[in-house]
Amino acid sequence: MKNRKRGIGISGLIKIFLILFLIVMISLATFTGGYVLSVLKAAPKIDPSNYRSLINETSEVYSDDGQLVETLVSSEFSEYVTLDKIPEHLQKAVIAVEDERFYEHNGVDFKRVVGALIHDLKTRSFDQGASTLTMQLAKNLYTSSSKDVNRKLTDIFYAFNIESHLSKDQILEAYLNSAGFSKGTVGVQAASKTFFNKDVSELTLAESSLLAGVTNRPTKYSPYNNATLTLEDNMETVQFVLHPTAKDKENTKETIQIGQALFDLGRIDKFDLNQIKNSVYTPIKAEFNPVSKERQELILDLMLKQGYITQNEHDEAKNQTIEIKIGTRSQKGLSSFFVDEVKREVVSILESLGYSSEEAHAKLYNGGFNIVSSMNLDMQRHLEEVTSNAKYYPGNRTDDNGIPQPQVSAVLMDQHNGQVKALIGGRGISGGKTLNRADVPRQPGSSIKPISVYMTALENGSTAADVYLDAKIPAKVLGTSSWSPSNVGSYAGWTTIRNLVKRSSNVGAILVSRDIGSDLNAHTKTTYSKAVDTDKAYKLIIDNLKKIGVTTVISPEDNPKYNDANAAALALGGMTHGISPLEMAGAYTPLANEGIYQKPTFVNQITNSQGDVIYKKDPVGTQVIKPGTAFIMTNILHDVVTQGTGTNANFSGMYLAGKTGTTNKQKDAWFVGYSPYYVCSVWIGNDKNERLPFMSYAAATLWKGIMKPIHEDLENKVPEQPNDVEKKYVRAIGRSEYFLKGTQAHYTNKLGWYENKKEEKKNEDKDNNNNNNKDKKSKSKDKSKDTEKTKRSSKNND
Repeated sequence: MKNRKRGIGISGLIKIFLILFLIVMISLATFTGGYVLSVLKAAPKIDPSNYRSLINETSEVYSDDGQLVETLVSSEFSEYVTLDKIPEHLQKAVIAVEDERFYEHNGVDFKRVVGALIHDLKTRSFDQGASTLTMQLAKNLYTSSSKDVNRKLTDIFYAFNIESHLSKDQILEAYLNSAGFSKGTVGVQAASKTFFNKDVSELTLAESSLLAGVTNRPTKYSPYNNATLTLEDNMETVQFVLHPTAKDKENTKETIQIGQALFDLGRIDKFDLNQIKNSVYTPIKAEFNPVSKERQELILDLMLKQGYITQNEHDEAKNQTIEIKIGTRSQKGLSSFFVDEVKREVVSILESLGYSSEEAHAKLYNGGFNIVSSMNLDMQRHLEEVTSNAKYYPGNRTDDNGIPQPQVSAVLMDQHNGQVKALIGGRGISGGKTLNRADVPRQPGSSIKPISVYMTALENGSTAADVYLDAKIPAKVLGTSSWSPSNVGSYAGWTTIRNLVKRSSNVGAILVSRDIGSDLNAHTKTTYSKAVDTDKAYKLIIDNLKKIGVTTVISPEDNPKYNDANAAALALGGMTHGISPLEMAGAYTPLANEGIYQKPTFVNQITNSQGDVIYKKDPVGTQVIKPGTAFIMTNILHDVVTQGTGTNANFSGMYLAGKTGTTNKQKDAWFVGYSPYYVCSVWIGNDKNERLPFMSYAAATLWKGIMKPIHEDLENKVPEQPNDVEKKYVRAIGRSEYFLKGTQAHYTNKLGWYENKKEEKKNEDKDNNNNNNKDKKSKSKDKSKDTEKTKRSSKNND
């Protein structure tokens, strides 16, 4: 019998196929399992219990009395709100459309996953989502919006982790505060304020169901679309937003007319109008999106089907007309200059608390901080209004960039605690990316004299009764080849320091500055001053300026070649860099505050999103000069306002003190002064450093316009004489004077010498209307043209 070859039968093929299939499946499972494990292993560890800190929340700035000034929006607007503040119908609307089995699953709805997979395979669209609210929360907090497999696996992994650590209410609260709602809004509270200008707790069922539909596709289902705003639109009712104007484009004439119409109706402020005129922003119509209404009706149907609302509630919400009302995120009528300062200070504070610069800037906008600023809203509005009035600027014009000239800066602060109550960094502009002139150093002119020369002199033994010769000084006396100081107006001859300040004598300021640190009791025959050691004198002045917050003064140690250790800089204000109006206000605080320096500050308190106070301003200042020095200088500067160069700043019913300042070639006009309540610095000048058609009287007049209304209901307070001051009669000057105890008048014998010469005296000081005179010889010399030592030196003595 022959052997027959046996083939593989059907059953054998089946067995082989099953074995191969099993091998493939095992291999696939092994590969898949390994892949999944590698993805999960690579996923960063999370702590779901710390979810609140991961949800960005927009910080808010408040005034000193708790009124919202501005919401600090960077790329997104977000405001956290607890679940009990969110209407139940909004919660149910979101659950109905996003995750109907939310309360049944443990993070992943497998039934929904299978259904979505079948749908995607049938339609080959792969657009059916299966993410639960928990998975979406994982995406919002820990992963991204990408649709790759790795992210989906990570979301599932994180979802189980979240469900094991948080309750359903916590998960829902976190989701509702982290979901995106289009137009740069995150969370239901921000969405409610953006689209309906109301708190989320006030939403109707119709509004809630509309918002619930946005998160699926924010761009498609946004409550409004951008449209072109035309003059045919009803400007009284039309909803609009101000969008940044496209780069390299200018607003049309019609757009500017629209801006004017909105301004006339009070719907935008003057700063917004100027931004439109300057093509910084363009008004865009916010037009209701009909697609969002279709989505809303679908959600209402789902809510009815799932038993969350009744038929009547369903029908009523469907029939309700929804009106978009764009919310505002800042106070109207305010420039951003003050808040710009707040932002800088918050970043600095956060860095001092250990945050890196990058972290501090991120936290500023997204940390959910409640920032209580030092701003007094009424004072800030008043400052904005007064400084915008063209009547205070003789020669008012508009430059090629549409910016009013001359420009202005004013700082109003409380000298007792350093709180800046109001600040303006320009007029006709709103701040932000524009120049904040409050921070820009400008040459201070004579306004520096009280805080540089005279304050330092009194601290080092000089007195208000010391006598100097106010007359033209030969260059050789100063040790220079050609430059010597001169007064713009008349000379007083031999006169006291009090009168030198009142007259704003340039010569007197230089002579007094050279004597600081010298033996003032030593016998001298010189007609001018001892000037034993000018290097020592200038060092004392510079050290004092640094103590009172002037960061821009340059010492020889800072720069041996180019520095401010000279008479032109320290006595006349011709500094290398100048002083900013903000630092100038702070520098006057020791005079107004019994010798205590207060650095100007803008932030009173910072509270984090958990309600913890992480910063609170310390109101304690630094004693930098004697109380008696401050008292005597204040008394002298009171004369400046009532009798001297600063009379334009004076008003009745309040004890005032201050000093004018005009720089060389009349490029800057200053007045810095104070009351028993506030210090205020005012600077006026052209952005291009051009000559002004006026002197410091304009700055003093504006100062009065700012300060007088603020003090209308305040009690007048005359400074009390401190214990380190005594009042003594000085025979040589024929009246009593205030002295620091232990000091005496110097050089008073010069008055007798001058009187014995019987030189003719004549009052030439038209601005000051005082009775000080000068000799004819000095007068004739004053008419000659002086050679400047440096272009930075000032010749103006007002």
